[in-house]
Amino acid sequence: MTTRVQARHRAAVRPLTPFTDLSDSVARTAGGAARTGAVAAAAGGLLVAVALPAGAAPAAAPSAVDASVASVAGVVPAAFGTTAPGVVSAPATATTLATTATFAAAPAPAPVVVAPVIERAARTGDAAPVIASSVAESAVAVAQPAAVQVAAPAPAPAPAPAPAPLGAQILSIADDYAGVPYVYGGTTPSGFDCSGYTSYVYRQVGVNIPRTANAQKQAAAAISRAAAVPGDLVFFSNSGGRAYHVGIYAGDNMMWDAPRSGKPVQLRAIWSDAVSFGRLAPTA
Repeated sequence: MTTRVQARHRAAVRPLTPFTDLSDSVARTAGGAARTGAVAAAAGGLLVAVALPAGAAPAAAPSAVDASVASVAGVVPAAFGTTAPGVVSAPATATTLATTATFAAAPAPAPVVVAPVIERAARTGDAAPVIASSVAESAVAVAQPAAVQVAAPAPAPAPAPAPAPLGAQILSIADDYAGVPYVYGGTTPSGFDCSGYTSYVYRQVGVNIPRTANAQKQAAAAISRAAAVPGDLVFFSNSGGRAYHVGIYAGDNMMWDAPRSGKPVQLRAIWSDAVSFGRLAPTA
């Protein structure tokens, strides 16, 4: 035979809150008025009213209120129908108190930018690179002024060539008048006779000599044929020793002269051995 055991269930228990005692006291004292509403004191003094159907409320509040309820009557708003100190009544139409709180959002703080921290490895004296110097310390002990670049002196100009011997100068000028026609008594490049030609060429080198052939012979220092050099004078003389013709010695038995009528100034050979040489300037 099977025996069935009835399970037991815990009876429902009303939850207890900080307002349980207050509501019970109001219920006991007010009787039917407890069905109309309950008043609770919130933390900080704020009252919260719970509205119930107004139809169940009596027409008037009871005349006597428990002392425990009267202690809180002073803080019950008039909206709940309080007619006298210590008396709480509920009107036919209960008004629900609503409190509106306005909250303003605080501005978010500006972001703080933190600069990145770069860690550097500490360098010790031992880790410092050593640079070898190729300059002696004594050379840099005293600050030296900046080097001044001195331009190299310009090379000295080449010395002017030494002037040609006077005899060579005379020959060069004599050559310049080759081809000038013979003119008796002529002393210019438009026409020369023999002594006019020699005196003109000598004047070009700064030497003045007599005008005629015989006067030039007498003024010259007599020299031998072997001692004669280019630029000396060659004299042709007659049996009495008087010079009737003169030319400029060019060396190698050659001379420059103005021969005779019809023959221009030219370089030609000395045709006679009966000649003498004379020097009127330092031709050598």
